[in-house]
Amino acid sequence: MKNNQKVIVFLSVILITVGCRETKEESRPIENGPWIKEAQVLRTINNVNFNFPDNGFAFENKGELVKESFNALKSNIQLIGLEEFNDTIYIRFLRSREDMFPLTATRANGNAYPHIRTLYVVANEHSKPPINHELMHLISMLEWDYPPATTTWMNEGLGTFAENNCSGWNVAEIYRFLMQNDKLISMHFLTSDFYRQPEMIAYHQSGYIVDHLLTNYSIEQFSKLWKSGFEKFEEIYGVPYSKVKFDLDKAVTEKYPTVPEIDWEEFTKI
Repeated sequence: MKNNQKVIVFLSVILITVGCRETKEESRPIENGPWIKEAQVLRTINNVNFNFPDNGFAFENKGELVKESFNALKSNIQLIGLEEFNDTIYIRFLRSREDMFPLTATRANGNAYPHIRTLYVVANEHSKPPINHELMHLISMLEWDYPPATTTWMNEGLGTFAENNCSGWNVAEIYRFLMQNDKLISMHFLTSDFYRQPEMIAYHQSGYIVDHLLTNYSIEQFSKLWKSGFEKFEEIYGVPYSKVKFDLDKAVTEKYPTVPEIDWEEFTKI
């Protein structure tokens, strides 16, 4: 059994044990509040199970959101070189970040959980659901398993590249801005402590690195690095990362000789 699978099983045992104990010991209601009805509409199309609230923005736009989900599924499959993807998955659309919290303990716009084949995304008048990003997490981790810590940046970078749009800027344009303004994070920190880095830099910087690797090298090399860890980079790619860094910096400079005029203060408020 793989380490990640062991962790998932272990956590499942803990949750089941605690749940059983709490059920057995409860002899009176904890709260006196009323029961609350939470209405949903469900539909299964091919291998995708959709769940929407029964009213509001997501419900009224469910046809378009279903279409967007299948478009994302198709483009993500192509991006990582899969011939097909037949796993049964679940996509649940939520009204708000507040509705996200009871389900995931986060107030993110999206969350993917490969061990239960489920993604949750917020869709309302003010929030475009990150379907491409989260669906890419789901697909890639179902195909390649959870990456080790040193390639977490690949997971988040792949999701960011799958979306490839933040306030109208693509990952290459954002990388060019970051490079010009000396904001890039060293690979040492991306590979050793990804989630403690500035989010808007780490995600988009990783997104462009993923873009470069998928454009110039094989998906087999990419998936092997994902599974093996960054310390195997030179062995897998045949060149040190410093050479790839030189090449991708050169490529983005040639593609965008004029630095994109990104309002960084506004950009980081997103």
